[in-house]
Amino acid sequence: MKGMHHGDVIMDHDGRLSGMVAGDVIVRSGCDVRISGMVAGDVYVEAGARARISGMVSGRVFNRGGAIRVSGMVGG
Repeated sequence: MKGMHHGDVIMDHDGRLSGMVAGDVIVRSGCDVRISGMVAGDVYVEAGARARISGMVSGRVFNRGGAIRVSGMVGG
């Protein structure tokens, strides 16, 4: 996904998020997502999901049983 996304984004499939999200990002169980863009809110990673964050998260990252790798910046 590229471009500006107003509000929350639910990632319910594998993919890359390289745009800007004005809300939160939720990575659903079973999904493998790379976040290289900017998230103004929080990132929630559900059990069984995988998130690789090389972009910027202004809020916090919540791990609800998934796998997370961060090489970018996380505020909050």
